[in-house]
Amino acid sequence: MFQNREEAGKLLSQKLEFYKDSKKAVILAIPRGGVVVGKQISEILHIPLSVLVVKKLSAPQNPELAIGALAPAGVKYINWELVLRSGTQQEYLDEEIKEKIKQIEEREKKLKVKSLKLKDRDIKIIILVDDGIATGATVFAAIKYIKSLYPKPSTLNPNIILAVPVIAKDTFIKLKSDVDQIEALEVSGSFNAVGQFYKEFGQVSDEEVLKIITNKYQ
Repeated sequence: MFQNREEAGKLLSQKLEFYKDSKKAVILAIPRGGVVVGKQISEILHIPLSVLVVKKLSAPQNPELAIGALAPAGVKYINWELVLRSGTQQEYLDEEIKEKIKQIEEREKKLKVKSLKLKDRDIKIIILVDDGIATGATVFAAIKYIKSLYPKPSTLNPNIILAVPVIAKDTFIKLKSDVDQIEALEVSGSFNAVGQFYKEFGQVSDEEVLKIITNKYQ
Protein backbone atom coordinates (compact mmCIF):
# COMPACT_ATOMS: atom_id res chain seq x y z
CA MET A 1 0.00 0.00 0.00
CA PHE A 2 1.24 3.46 -0.91
CA GLN A 3 1.15 6.38 1.51
CA ASN A 4 -0.09 8.75 -1.21
CA ARG A 5 0.26 9.57 -4.90
CA GLU A 6 3.50 11.46 -4.28
CA GLU A 7 5.17 8.39 -2.77
CA ALA A 8 3.84 6.20 -5.58
CA GLY A 9 5.32 8.57 -8.16
CA LYS A 10 8.72 8.54 -6.48
CA LEU A 11 8.77 4.74 -6.35
CA LEU A 12 7.59 4.48 -9.96
CA SER A 13 10.36 6.81 -11.14
CA GLN A 14 12.89 4.18 -10.01
CA LYS A 15 11.51 1.76 -12.60
CA LEU A 16 11.92 4.45 -15.28
CA GLU A 17 15.47 5.48 -14.35
CA PHE A 18 16.74 4.44 -17.79
CA TYR A 19 14.96 7.44 -19.34
CA LYS A 20 16.38 10.08 -16.99
CA ASP A 21 17.39 13.31 -18.75
CA SER A 22 16.12 12.02 -22.10
CA LYS A 23 15.54 14.88 -24.52
CA LYS A 24 13.22 12.75 -26.63
CA ALA A 25 10.82 11.61 -23.91
CA VAL A 26 7.62 13.14 -22.60
CA ILE A 27 5.26 12.24 -19.77
CA LEU A 28 1.54 12.35 -20.56
CA ALA A 29 -0.44 12.27 -17.32
CA ILE A 30 -4.17 11.62 -17.07
CA PRO A 31 -5.94 14.13 -14.77
CA ARG A 32 -6.46 14.38 -12.09
CA GLY A 33 -4.64 11.88 -9.90
CA GLY A 34 -2.26 10.81 -12.64
CA VAL A 35 -0.86 14.33 -12.78
CA VAL A 36 0.26 14.16 -9.14
CA VAL A 37 2.08 10.87 -9.85
CA GLY A 38 3.48 12.26 -13.10
CA LYS A 39 4.83 15.35 -11.35
CA GLN A 40 7.12 13.24 -9.17
CA ILE A 41 8.42 11.26 -12.15
CA SER A 42 8.93 14.47 -14.13
CA GLU A 43 10.92 16.18 -11.39
CA ILE A 44 13.08 13.16 -10.55
CA LEU A 45 13.85 12.12 -14.14
CA HIS A 46 13.86 15.64 -15.64
CA ILE A 47 11.32 14.76 -18.32
CA PRO A 48 8.70 17.30 -19.48
CA LEU A 49 5.18 16.78 -18.15
CA SER A 50 2.06 17.30 -20.24
CA VAL A 51 -1.58 16.46 -19.65
CA LEU A 52 -3.89 14.25 -21.69
CA VAL A 53 -7.51 14.89 -20.75
CA VAL A 54 -9.66 11.76 -20.96
CA LYS A 55 -13.21 11.27 -19.64
CA LYS A 56 -14.94 8.00 -18.92
CA LEU A 57 -18.33 7.19 -20.42
CA SER A 58 -20.68 6.21 -17.61
CA ALA A 59 -23.38 3.58 -17.69
CA PRO A 60 -26.99 4.74 -17.16
CA GLN A 61 -28.04 4.59 -13.48
CA ASN A 62 -24.45 3.69 -12.56
CA PRO A 63 -22.06 6.64 -13.07
CA GLU A 64 -19.14 4.72 -11.52
CA LEU A 65 -19.28 1.98 -14.18
CA ALA A 66 -17.17 2.96 -17.18
CA ILE A 67 -18.59 1.52 -20.40
CA GLY A 68 -15.89 3.31 -22.35
CA ALA A 69 -13.96 6.55 -22.45
CA LEU A 70 -13.38 9.56 -24.64
CA ALA A 71 -10.10 11.28 -25.53
CA PRO A 72 -9.47 14.57 -27.38
CA ALA A 73 -10.47 14.96 -31.03
CA GLY A 74 -13.45 12.67 -30.47
CA VAL A 75 -11.31 9.54 -30.14
CA LYS A 76 -13.33 6.97 -28.23
CA TYR A 77 -13.01 3.53 -26.73
CA ILE A 78 -16.21 1.56 -26.18
CA ASN A 79 -16.44 -1.61 -24.11
CA TRP A 80 -19.29 -3.19 -26.04
CA GLU A 81 -19.53 -6.11 -23.63
CA LEU A 82 -20.33 -3.71 -20.78
CA VAL A 83 -22.61 -1.65 -23.00
CA LEU A 84 -24.74 -4.73 -23.66
CA ARG A 85 -24.54 -6.02 -20.09
CA SER A 86 -25.63 -2.66 -18.64
CA GLY A 87 -28.52 -2.35 -21.08
CA THR A 88 -27.18 0.92 -22.49
CA GLN A 89 -29.16 2.17 -25.47
CA GLN A 90 -27.48 3.80 -28.48
CA GLU A 91 -29.39 7.05 -27.91
CA TYR A 92 -28.02 7.30 -24.36
CA LEU A 93 -24.49 6.46 -25.57
CA ASP A 94 -24.64 9.16 -28.26
CA GLU A 95 -25.73 11.75 -25.68
CA GLU A 96 -23.07 10.63 -23.21
CA ILE A 97 -20.36 10.98 -25.89
CA LYS A 98 -21.63 14.44 -26.82
CA GLU A 99 -21.59 15.56 -23.17
CA LYS A 100 -18.09 14.18 -22.53
CA ILE A 101 -16.71 15.89 -25.65
CA LYS A 102 -17.97 19.15 -24.17
CA GLN A 103 -16.42 18.34 -20.77
CA ILE A 104 -13.04 17.52 -22.32
CA GLU A 105 -13.00 20.82 -24.19
CA GLU A 106 -13.96 22.71 -21.02
CA ARG A 107 -11.28 21.00 -18.92
CA GLU A 108 -8.60 21.54 -21.56
CA LYS A 109 -9.51 25.22 -21.56
CA LYS A 110 -9.52 25.40 -17.76
CA LEU A 111 -6.16 23.64 -17.50
CA LYS A 112 -4.77 25.63 -20.43
CA VAL A 113 -3.81 22.43 -22.22
CA LYS A 114 -2.10 23.10 -25.51
CA SER A 115 -2.08 20.88 -28.57
CA LEU A 116 0.53 18.20 -27.96
CA LYS A 117 2.14 18.36 -31.42
CA LEU A 118 4.37 15.43 -30.52
CA LYS A 119 5.49 14.92 -34.11
CA ASP A 120 7.00 18.40 -34.17
CA ARG A 121 9.02 17.67 -31.03
CA ASP A 122 10.84 14.52 -32.24
CA ILE A 123 9.48 12.48 -29.34
CA LYS A 124 10.64 8.86 -29.22
CA ILE A 125 9.34 7.84 -25.79
CA ILE A 126 5.84 8.57 -24.49
CA ILE A 127 5.32 7.68 -20.84
CA LEU A 128 1.59 7.49 -20.12
CA VAL A 129 0.89 7.90 -16.40
CA ASP A 130 -2.14 7.41 -14.15
CA ASP A 131 -2.51 6.79 -10.41
CA GLY A 132 -3.96 3.31 -10.94
CA ILE A 133 -5.92 1.23 -13.44
CA ALA A 134 -9.00 -0.85 -12.73
CA THR A 135 -10.98 -1.64 -15.90
CA GLY A 136 -8.67 0.55 -17.97
CA ALA A 137 -11.29 2.38 -20.05
CA THR A 138 -9.60 5.80 -19.83
CA VAL A 139 -6.17 4.32 -20.55
CA PHE A 140 -7.44 2.40 -23.58
CA ALA A 141 -8.86 5.67 -24.93
CA ALA A 142 -5.63 7.54 -24.17
CA ILE A 143 -3.54 4.93 -25.99
CA LYS A 144 -5.91 5.00 -28.95
CA TYR A 145 -5.57 8.79 -29.09
CA ILE A 146 -1.76 8.69 -28.98
CA LYS A 147 -1.70 6.13 -31.79
CA SER A 148 -4.07 8.31 -33.83
CA LEU A 149 -1.32 10.95 -33.92
CA TYR A 150 0.84 8.42 -35.78
CA PRO A 151 -1.62 6.79 -38.22
CA LYS A 152 1.07 5.11 -40.33
CA PRO A 153 2.98 2.26 -38.64
CA SER A 154 6.67 3.06 -38.64
CA THR A 155 9.83 2.19 -36.75
CA LEU A 156 10.20 5.96 -36.28
CA ASN A 157 7.02 6.18 -34.21
CA PRO A 158 7.60 6.66 -30.47
CA ASN A 159 7.41 3.80 -28.01
CA ILE A 160 4.49 3.99 -25.58
CA ILE A 161 5.30 3.09 -21.99
CA LEU A 162 2.41 2.76 -19.57
CA ALA A 163 3.57 3.62 -16.04
CA VAL A 164 1.22 3.12 -13.08
CA PRO A 165 1.60 2.35 -9.38
CA VAL A 166 -1.06 -0.37 -9.48
CA ILE A 167 -3.09 -2.18 -12.12
CA ALA A 168 -5.68 -4.96 -12.08
CA LYS A 169 -4.17 -8.23 -13.32
CA ASP A 170 -6.81 -8.90 -16.00
CA THR A 171 -6.47 -5.35 -17.34
CA PHE A 172 -2.67 -5.70 -17.34
CA ILE A 173 -3.03 -8.76 -19.59
CA LYS A 174 -5.39 -6.93 -21.95
CA LEU A 175 -3.15 -3.87 -22.21
CA LYS A 176 0.14 -5.69 -22.81
CA SER A 177 -0.39 -5.90 -26.56
CA ASP A 178 -1.49 -2.25 -26.83
CA VAL A 179 1.74 -0.66 -25.58
CA ASP A 180 5.45 -1.31 -25.91
CA GLN A 181 6.06 -1.64 -22.19
CA ILE A 182 4.17 -1.59 -18.88
CA GLU A 183 5.89 -0.49 -15.69
CA ALA A 184 3.78 -1.16 -12.60
CA LEU A 185 4.68 -1.41 -8.93
CA GLU A 186 1.84 -3.82 -8.24
CA VAL A 187 -0.26 -6.06 -10.48
CA SER A 188 -3.22 -7.13 -8.36
CA GLY A 189 -5.53 -10.07 -8.82
CA SER A 190 -7.76 -8.72 -6.04
CA PHE A 191 -8.87 -5.33 -7.26
CA ASN A 192 -11.96 -3.42 -6.15
CA ALA A 193 -10.89 0.21 -6.56
CA VAL A 194 -7.68 2.18 -7.03
CA GLY A 195 -8.14 3.88 -3.66
CA GLN A 196 -7.73 0.61 -1.75
CA PHE A 197 -4.00 0.69 -2.53
CA TYR A 198 -3.45 4.13 -0.95
CA LYS A 199 -3.54 5.26 2.67
CA GLU A 200 -4.28 8.79 1.46
CA PHE A 201 -6.39 9.07 -1.69
CA GLY A 202 -8.10 12.44 -1.54
CA GLN A 203 -9.68 14.25 -4.43
CA VAL A 204 -7.31 16.28 -6.61
CA SER A 205 -8.69 19.63 -7.78
CA ASP A 206 -8.29 21.22 -11.20
CA GLU A 207 -6.53 24.07 -9.42
CA GLU A 208 -3.89 21.69 -8.09
CA VAL A 209 -3.44 20.14 -11.53
CA LEU A 210 -3.07 23.58 -13.10
CA LYS A 211 -0.44 24.53 -10.53
CA ILE A 212 1.52 21.35 -11.28
CA ILE A 213 1.50 21.63 -15.06
CA THR A 214 2.56 25.26 -15.12
CA ASN A 215 5.81 24.56 -13.28
CA LYS A 216 9.25 24.58 -14.91
CA TYR A 217 8.96 21.01 -16.22
CA GLN A 218 6.04 21.89 -18.53
